[in-house]
Amino acid sequence: MVEVLIGMGSNLGSRTLLVKKAISLVQRKLKVKRMSRFVVSAPSEGVTGGWFLNGVLLAETNLLPTELLCFLQKVEIKLGRPPDHLPGKARSIDLDILFYGDKVIRSKELTIPHIRVLERPFVLNPLLEIVPGWIHPLLKRRLIDIAKEKGLFLQRGNQ
Repeated sequence: MVEVLIGMGSNLGSRTLLVKKAISLVQRKLKVKRMSRFVVSAPSEGVTGGWFLNGVLLAETNLLPTELLCFLQKVEIKLGRPPDHLPGKARSIDLDILFYGDKVIRSKELTIPHIRVLERPFVLNPLLEIVPGWIHPLLKRRLIDIAKEKGLFLQRGNQ
């Protein structure tokens, strides 16, 4: 089993219900160990739609990285995200592999660790809440130390 961190977000429809359904579906193949509180954030990076509800799951899995990606994409589709979803559009659910153990993967299909994990407060704050000591596999430093160096501080999220 390998520990993985999965980012979750929704800015379309009943956000809380969709995120909770996503967690329930994810638990069919992953053993969820911890879950951050939900945080609310404004859309960024040109994404349309309403405010996002975001969170992070720490889980264990036997799935290989590409199998995990495929599984998460199937969950997204089941919850109303079209397979041909365009970047920048509102989404019913977004499930991202943030970290897969200490693996570094750069392929056409998959980039791990997630390329913008340290740039997005709506991802970094939930990560700091549940795994502040997680070692970033490229930087070889704890997330909390990276956040402190960047002057970022854990913000309390909305439930």
